[in-house]
Amino acid sequence: MPIRLSGLQSGMDTEALVSALVSSYSLQKDNLVKAQTKLSWKQESWKTMNTSIYSFFSGKLSSFRFSNNYNLKAATISNSIYAKVTAGSSAVNGTQTLEVKKLAATGYLTGGVVSGTDDSGNSAKLTGSSKLGNIKGMEGITDGSLTVTVDGKTTDIQVSSDMTVNQFVTRLKEAGLNASFDENNQRFFVSSATSGASHDFSLVSNNDSGLTALQSMGLFTVNDADKAEYEKWAAYAGDADALTEVKNAAYDKIKISYESRAKAYADKYNAAKTIVDTMDADDTWGGIDQAKTSLSTQKSEFETKYAQYAKVGDDGSIVKDDNGNIQYDTDKLEEDGLLTEFNSESSKISTLENNISVYEQNARIMSDNADYVTIGADGKAVAAAATDADTSAYEKIAAEVDAENAVLKADSDAGIDAKVAYSQKMAALYSGGSLSDASGAVRIVGSDAEIVLNGATFESNTNNFSINGLTIQATALTGTEKVTITTDTDVDGIYNQIKEFFEEYNTLIKAMDTAYNADSSSGYEPLTSEEKEAMTDDEIEKWEKKIKDSLLRKDSTLGNTSSALKTIMASSIEINGVKYSLASFGIKTQGYFDSGENEKGVYHIDGNADDSVSAASEDKLRAALASDPDTVISFFSQLATNVYNDLSSRMTSTSLRSIYTIYNDKQLATEYSEYTTKISDKEDEITRWEDYYYNKFSSMESALAQLNQTQSSLAGYFS
Repeated sequence: MPIRLSGLQSGMDTEALVSALVSSYSLQKDNLVKAQTKLSWKQESWKTMNTSIYSFFSGKLSSFRFSNNYNLKAATISNSIYAKVTAGSSAVNGTQTLEVKKLAATGYLTGGVVSGTDDSGNSAKLTGSSKLGNIKGMEGITDGSLTVTVDGKTTDIQVSSDMTVNQFVTRLKEAGLNASFDENNQRFFVSSATSGASHDFSLVSNNDSGLTALQSMGLFTVNDADKAEYEKWAAYAGDADALTEVKNAAYDKIKISYESRAKAYADKYNAAKTIVDTMDADDTWGGIDQAKTSLSTQKSEFETKYAQYAKVGDDGSIVKDDNGNIQYDTDKLEEDGLLTEFNSESSKISTLENNISVYEQNARIMSDNADYVTIGADGKAVAAAATDADTSAYEKIAAEVDAENAVLKADSDAGIDAKVAYSQKMAALYSGGSLSDASGAVRIVGSDAEIVLNGATFESNTNNFSINGLTIQATALTGTEKVTITTDTDVDGIYNQIKEFFEEYNTLIKAMDTAYNADSSSGYEPLTSEEKEAMTDDEIEKWEKKIKDSLLRKDSTLGNTSSALKTIMASSIEINGVKYSLASFGIKTQGYFDSGENEKGVYHIDGNADDSVSAASEDKLRAALASDPDTVISFFSQLATNVYNDLSSRMTSTSLRSIYTIYNDKQLATEYSEYTTKISDKEDEITRWEDYYYNKFSSMESALAQLNQTQSSLAGYFS
């Protein structure tokens, strides 16, 4: 805003005069601002109302359309100690018998207390970072071999005294087990991730060092799961075909393929070629020959230039590092102000040396791999294949891979033979009863749950069973007792759903009627800043609330929607030739003169203990649900569908409103933008008129100043 000094000659309050002259324009602008403010409040009121309508539409109303949402069943058990039972919609009404024979268990191994030592051999507690070699009995173990089998996955674990406790625990986890080491109790804990016999695990040794490791770590037990694993491998000794199959399967997992090796050679060649091509294309590089010549020249000039700064040893010779580079006295270089220049030139030489090294290294990689690839017309390597015209490259790879695979196969077969032989030994010890749980470990073998329902036996790897609509969670063994499960229609559940539906509907219809029937706010308009300054905060709040509460008063869209909902809710629906209405189930509105303010559309359920209006009446709804639930469900499903379809048609997208919106939000947004333009235009108009009047008053002041100056001059002549 410009600073205006006016009225100096005339003594007039120019600003007040100008303000009065443009007051009619300012009033027009204020009215536009008030109208826009009122419109923004109306947008907020509609947004709030629309949120309530859409919440009802997409929530309770939507779910009430489908009969399967009412089809609740309730299941009770004669003794809840043994099981928890819930019934789904497909559960059959009636009474059934239940016996719990077994509970599911998770395979669990609680390790024995380990004896730890420090590096000096003194007793000490172990931590996760302790070496396994600090466990008594684990000293010097280098080749311990264990196998974990769980969920069909077999993993070999190599154990040594140099491995840490945490590393061993990590290996068990990677094999598919839950594992931890409790530093307070100095025990390992190992378990299956899932309960049940099929998810149980085995932890066996493959050699004597492995057995010693298990015993020392408190993880060795004599149990059926480990015994079965040893017997499985021992059996291969008498079945040559099965053993060959196992060996081949193990070899297939580790063997090298010709294709992967050929691709590896091509990838190395191409990666090196990319670097070489890039350096060859760099003008600053100049190529390897030029770079070497340049390097020789730069080094010679550098050494000559800084010869006097070279360090000299006690024997008078120049000091060099292990790579033959001359060492310089940087302190003296800094004293002479040459250190920065020295470092810059030295860096350039180092960069050039590195570039030459990188180039030659990659050129060598290309050379080393060239005999194992096919070079295309573009100079890039392609993995050699047996079908190439020149198969020499592929034959070299095949010979190389065959030699390596032969070694891998021999080592794999030897390992399996050793495992089979060791398993024979362990199986014999199991059979002879020569093994004991001296480590203090406790093993729980994984097992399945078993129940008998109506005489039929069911098994599960968990304690949960889903049978013909029933969900049964077994919690205790019944022994010789039989318990009963009774399934019936959940009258209370369906009743509460209907009750909740009407609670939500009543809240919505009352809010709509309250907004539609609001008191008029005629004479009330949004306040300007100046008007607010003359009022207290409480007065402002009450003033604005009066306006906001009336914004949807007699709104045609709101009134039509409310009327449509009431009409549909009051309509009849025919089911199997009989017409029903809400009143048929004891659900009614109060009389016109008995209803509270804006509650004429509110429904009350006869016999509802939570509703003082209808609590004393006969409970027709609950009786209907108990005697004929299908009719009740069919009625409410159709009623909800009718209301849903009507609201859906009112919430379709048009040029004036968005999808799922009951009011013309697009139109209101357009009107708001138009007000913004009008207000801006009016502000510009006010500014133009203010400038016009200020210019007029300024001209008058200038004329008065000139007149005063003339009068002063004339007065001087007569003084």
